[in-house]
Amino acid sequence: MTKATPGTVRKNGAPIRSRRVPAFRNPKTELEAAIQRFVDLYDFAPIAYVSFDRAGRIEEANLVATELLGEPRDRLIGRPFAFYVGDLDLFLRHLLYCRTSQQQVETELELKPRKGERIPALLCSKPVTSTTRNGALLYQTAIIDVHERKRHEQQLAEQARLLDLSTDAIIVRDVKDRVIYWNKGATKIYGYTGQEATGKVILDLLKSEYPEPLPKIYEKLFRDNRWEGEIVHTRRDGRRLTVFSRWALDRDAQGNRAYVLETNNDITRRKEAEAALQKSKELLERRVRERTRELQAANKVLEDEIARRKGLEGEILEISDREQQRLGQELHDGLCQHLTAVAFMARSVALRLNNHRVIDAADIEKIADLVNEAASDTRDLSHALHRSDVDAAGLVGALQDLIEREIWKVPCRLEVKPSFHMEDNTAAAQLYRIAREAVINANKHAQAREIVVRLERSPRGMVLHITDDGIGFRSDSKLKGGLGIHIMKYRAQLIGGRLEIESPKRGGTCISCYFPDGALQSRKSKPGENGQSRLPAKIAKALAVLV
Repeated sequence: MTKATPGTVRKNGAPIRSRRVPAFRNPKTELEAAIQRFVDLYDFAPIAYVSFDRAGRIEEANLVATELLGEPRDRLIGRPFAFYVGDLDLFLRHLLYCRTSQQQVETELELKPRKGERIPALLCSKPVTSTTRNGALLYQTAIIDVHERKRHEQQLAEQARLLDLSTDAIIVRDVKDRVIYWNKGATKIYGYTGQEATGKVILDLLKSEYPEPLPKIYEKLFRDNRWEGEIVHTRRDGRRLTVFSRWALDRDAQGNRAYVLETNNDITRRKEAEAALQKSKELLERRVRERTRELQAANKVLEDEIARRKGLEGEILEISDREQQRLGQELHDGLCQHLTAVAFMARSVALRLNNHRVIDAADIEKIADLVNEAASDTRDLSHALHRSDVDAAGLVGALQDLIEREIWKVPCRLEVKPSFHMEDNTAAAQLYRIAREAVINANKHAQAREIVVRLERSPRGMVLHITDDGIGFRSDSKLKGGLGIHIMKYRAQLIGGRLEIESPKRGGTCISCYFPDGALQSRKSKPGENGQSRLPAKIAKALAVLV
């Protein structure tokens, strides 16, 4: 814009004179100078000014107003201001407020320039008395272009709309920690509307529980301009939430704290899942430890069983060697002496026959007696070693034959109650072997005066008792864990029975084998019941020799 004389506007190079106030080229009085200064200030003010009367006709307009409305001053003056307004009803309402109020009236509306787009503007009208129209009341109006403000507000509204799309809670706090912005995500998470939250101190509103003292948090925030961590908040309905919070500090031009942008993400379900996972992990670890202890205990039992079986194998081999020595000794002392005597008698008879051609019948009879005695001893020894023909029907007879043998040092007696009944051949064979083992042990170790073998029925089924009146078992006796006891228990298990060993107070030992009567008839044959041991092959071979 070219420089113009006060009171004129140059348009296309032609000056236009205003009708409102004459310009003084050379003001002579102070009044003229004051008027000239007013005209200059009015014309060159950075804000558009117009004055209109009670009917809304324009009486005055400055240069900025002419540029804003796109009209020269001489065309503006006298024309209704409503001609340049987009919303006529809104302007008429503004004019009515001006007539009825002595205060400044403000109205936002759109201006409609002669050319160009509509302009959002703010009308600020204040009543003044005209000095050129005999004191008529005019409304001096400042026209403020709010286009930039509207655009900024629109940008803010768009940004707020985008922030409302976030599922996180986005909160802006002022220097006193009062909420000045609260998005829809915060409403969804905490249950408070933006209107309810605005102006509230967030610490009091959400009953915040911080992971460390608040002064330390602000110390880090002021130092790094950011902070993040887990906070516990309380919703409007009282439910507690765990959120992961991020704070960003905004400073003013002087570097002081202005605002804090807080973004909160609800991690309550994740924390609950983590807690449940941790609980499951601890439970699993506890079960693993328990299972490990069980396996260690089972491994210890297995190691003990292996050690026991190794010891059992050694005992079997030792007893096998000892039995072989005993058999050799009996064969040497008994059968071999008889055969030596037979051979001596036969040689003597042969010499007499060769020398005299005469033999004595008594010598032949003596040889026959020696041979028969040797055969009898061999038969007894064989019976003592093995008897495989024991069945249910012959059990009592086999036991009777067992106790009547002359090899026993201690007298034996058999008692069979009428209630006893046996039909299972396998069980009968095992009972016979248990009784034989018990009688052998009693003869060797009991130092008894009598051994009684008794068969009867008990409330728990059939039972075999082998009782002696000897010294009995001591509590620390190793005989209870000896090979003979192990073998008897094993045989009792083969027929589904149970072996018990007692040492009554009156002295002696009672070995009892209990087995169910009804189960014996329906029990199917299992591996090992026909005398086949489930022990290792070396032990089974040794048992075959012993039985």
